[in-house]
Amino acid sequence: MQFENPLVPNKKLREIFVAMLAIRTLDKHAEALQRKKKIRPRFDSIRGQEACRVGTAIELGQGDLVSDSQATPEFEMILGRNAGSLLKRLAALDADSKTFSLSEKQLPWIEDIEDRLRMAMGAALSFKTLKRANIVVTYVRSREATGGIWRRTLTLAAKLDLPMIFVVLPERDSKSKNISRKARAYGVPGIPVDASDAVAIYRVTQESIGRTRSGDGPVVIECIRYRPKSKQDVSPLDPIDQMKEVLLARKVGDKAWMDRVEGAFRKGLTTRKL
Repeated sequence: MQFENPLVPNKKLREIFVAMLAIRTLDKHAEALQRKKKIRPRFDSIRGQEACRVGTAIELGQGDLVSDSQATPEFEMILGRNAGSLLKRLAALDADSKTFSLSEKQLPWIEDIEDRLRMAMGAALSFKTLKRANIVVTYVRSREATGGIWRRTLTLAAKLDLPMIFVVLPERDSKSKNISRKARAYGVPGIPVDASDAVAIYRVTQESIGRTRSGDGPVVIECIRYRPKSKQDVSPLDPIDQMKEVLLARKVGDKAWMDRVEGAFRKGLTTRKL
């Protein structure tokens, strides 16, 4: 009989993989559409962040809020919006479009990181004041994570025991800023995790959500691009490739199934008349 980890059931593993593959496929399609329509400002690609985003958001509940690090349509899929509606909204944009409307689950995107964090903290404070069991998950790109901003934000979040999870996203060619270690110095639990390991990120997030919902305050999850030990390969493992290895190793999905899922997403996007 096949062993199934009760902390991450096989069904959940497949859900995580499908969500990661969905946003990767939409990311590629959105990039091509933006080039064709010359939309400004351009959406930033989230390539390589799939494990970080899906692992930390797939279990968010009704009433929880997200403060994203960038204006991107892919995150809407994780929060429940179907690809068809997203594609219609993308197709309706033109070169003069200034905004991309978000769902009620996302706070408005603001370019200034400190203003964005203040807005997220205000939403979290309202949850606490109203005694609601909701949380705010705030995504910050690693290059935005400067010391002064983090010191002020995390010190206040810890003092007020705000129901927040801060997720530090990796970026290409960026090194870890040890935000998780700094967070602990400011009174907030900081957890470093492999940015390519969706299962590890999911488990860390589940523990963090439980802690935060119970009133124990904020948590920082720092997604780090670890370099392989092999000298032949200097690039971090692609998150989707790593998730495929997990599914194959646990025998909860074979290559034929993965290819069918990927093919269905591609066909669904490329055959739509935009």
